[in-house]
Amino acid sequence: KKKKKKKKKKKKKQSGKKTKAGSGNSSDDNDDEESDHDDGKGDSHAADSVTEKNDEKTKGQESPSSKIGKKKSSEEEAQEGGSKSEEKAKDDNQKQLKKKKGVQFAEEEDEDTNRLTEQTIKFLSKGKYRVPKWARLPTHRRAIFEVRKADEVVDVVPLGNSPSIIFGRQKDLVDVQLAHPSISRQHAAVVHDKHGRIQLIDLKSGHGVRVNRKRIKPNYPKRLREFDVVTFGGSSRSYECQYRSSEGKGSRSGAKDDDSDDESLHFSNDDDDDEELRRKRKQQRREKEKVRCSHLLVKHRDSRRPSSWRQQKITISEEEAVEKVMEFRGRILKSGYKMAEAFAELATKYSDCSSARAGGDLGFFTRKKMQKPFEDASFALQIGELSQAVRTESGVHIILRTG
Repeated sequence: KKKKKKKKKKKKKQSGKKTKAGSGNSSDDNDDEESDHDDGKGDSHAADSVTEKNDEKTKGQESPSSKIGKKKSSEEEAQEGGSKSEEKAKDDNQKQLKKKKGVQFAEEEDEDTNRLTEQTIKFLSKGKYRVPKWARLPTHRRAIFEVRKADEVVDVVPLGNSPSIIFGRQKDLVDVQLAHPSISRQHAAVVHDKHGRIQLIDLKSGHGVRVNRKRIKPNYPKRLREFDVVTFGGSSRSYECQYRSSEGKGSRSGAKDDDSDDESLHFSNDDDDDEELRRKRKQQRREKEKVRCSHLLVKHRDSRRPSSWRQQKITISEEEAVEKVMEFRGRILKSGYKMAEAFAELATKYSDCSSARAGGDLGFFTRKKMQKPFEDASFALQIGELSQAVRTESGVHIILRTG
């Protein structure tokens, strides 16, 4: 029994020890768990500190892609700033130019004192014709049209009295009336422009307007220079433009010329120079003139070559040749309106010139192509007019102008 009791006591002691050891172990385990928990907290704090440090590092050290993006954005901002500055500069320049233009325009308006008012434009406009807006008061007050007929001055038309002058047939619609049947009601107009030049306008006339024998475009201004010759329709009269400038009034020193190939409106003030120019122009016109004539020639023994297709040797005197020519002239005049046919018949039979085969027709010729007496007589005739007896070195002629 005692042994059993001792065994029980030992067992109790051992069980007590075990419980104590178990409680100690549990506390240790709890301590271990707390320590593990604290260690986890420390690890988490450490991790947080590491991440914070990494974030600070990443903040301090940016990636190359972010650097490139920032560079691009900075370049774009610089470009935008440059474009904005350029736009501002352009706007400033445009404002300055507008101001300058406004000043220039105001100065031009102040200088342009020759501008026409609406009332004057309405007053000068007649019928369908309206005075153009660029018309101005004339600066060439002495300008004229010198009217010629057969190289003789028959009339003078002043051009410096009005900004616009209308030429035509109908009296109540024009300023200068023209009587030729080929002239339209309102044929043409002479207008002074803002540059001090004289312009000619064809008002859609039926038979046109010619300057120096060249027809101009209708409703299109044509500048008239000094000594230009104008013809209206089929009229035989020519109108020579003359500025007649004196003391520098012929041109405006400050006027601008729109056409680069146009000469300035400055003309010589010396009367001698003007006369020489007129002589040259007149000589040029005379050289360019052409006429068409038929002639009948009767040779005599004192002719330059006293032979022809009719006779190998001619023996009649000069007086006899003149009598024959005058007899032929009388026969031609008696034929009346058939004068050209009668002339051709007599020339083919009795003319001693080789042109007898063509009825005496010589065709068109200019000056200095015939002998001087023959030339003077031919150019002095009107179309359809028959001459008197004309003596030359070739013989005695009668001449009929046909063109």
